Amino acid sequence: MRGLALIPLFALLTLARPANAYVGHMGVGVDANWATFRWEIAAFDEKIPRDFRAMGFTHVRIRAKGVGAPDRAYLDHLERVVRASLKAGLIPVLAYSGGALNEKPGEAAIEDAVGWWRAVARRFAGYPEPLAFDLFIEPAKRINDHPEVLLAYYERTLAAIRPLHPRRVVFLAPRYAAKPAYLPELEPLFSKDPFAAAESHFFAAGPSKTSLNKRWTAGTPEEKARILGYVQEIVAWREKTGVPVWQGAWMPGNYNKGNDYNVLEQVRFATFMSCALKKAGIPYAVNADHKFYDPRDKAWRPEMRPVLGAILRPRCTGGR
Repeated sequence: MRGLALIPLFALLTLARPANAYVGHMGVGVDANWATFRWEIAAFDEKIPRDFRAMGFTHVRIRAKGVGAPDRAYLDHLERVVRASLKAGLIPVLAYSGGALNEKPGEAAIEDAVGWWRAVARRFAGYPEPLAFDLFIEPAKRINDHPEVLLAYYERTLAAIRPLHPRRVVFLAPRYAAKPAYLPELEPLFSKDPFAAAESHFFAAGPSKTSLNKRWTAGTPEEKARILGYVQEIVAWREKTGVPVWQGAWMPGNYNKGNDYNVLEQVRFATFMSCALKKAGIPYAVNADHKFYDPRDKAWRPEMRPVLGAILRPRCTGGR
């Protein structure tokens, strides 16, 4: 007992953190727009999550957008997607865009976003525990200058959903597009909620051949060190706090900007990224579903199969 008295309160709370078991089973996932874009909503059916599970994915980050309380039709679709994912054997993580929080952080935006979660919490009350909630897809833009708004949003959302979901795992992402360096700001929340886990992002929109802070060309020692630096930052924080961390989004190419990486270059980047995360015990989700799979045709894009192999089954060496 005397020895235990020397352990900080935060460490005591994380010794038996239930979220660790959940994150430990997540494996490799995909960011999916099955409830985001109109065309993917229209194309969705149960075959899609079955195909992703058969390919080897084990979880899906279901990205959802909304302003205020979602209407019944949208909630019906969210439930359809979550049910189909569970039925296929995928761990579903329901992720919210954050509404106006990134553009107009303040009381109105907080209340709007909390209202969204209140409606979702009511709809998914009683769902099995494999379903998790991701409270904010990526805090960025103007909320970067208002950490107090982000903390207030998380506190009020947790207060709203916990009465109906006392054991549901929730993911909390820090400022600056979920940059690992800002995880310490969320420690007060993790110290109060053992079912909360952390989310980080780096290379969420892929690498770049020109931008210095996310440069990747041929995988130079400097470029590899940049990725390993982020991984080591996560591992150090995880060891310090006992809070599990999930890499919620990364992209093998810069798809959103036309993509100037050929398939072989994507394979090289994806192999190094996947191996670095796997060796550190950090589960991850790749961004995004329709880059690898055509929801309309219900078929994999054949040219991207080598990239999928590097994401799901990378050939890792001892030195990464």
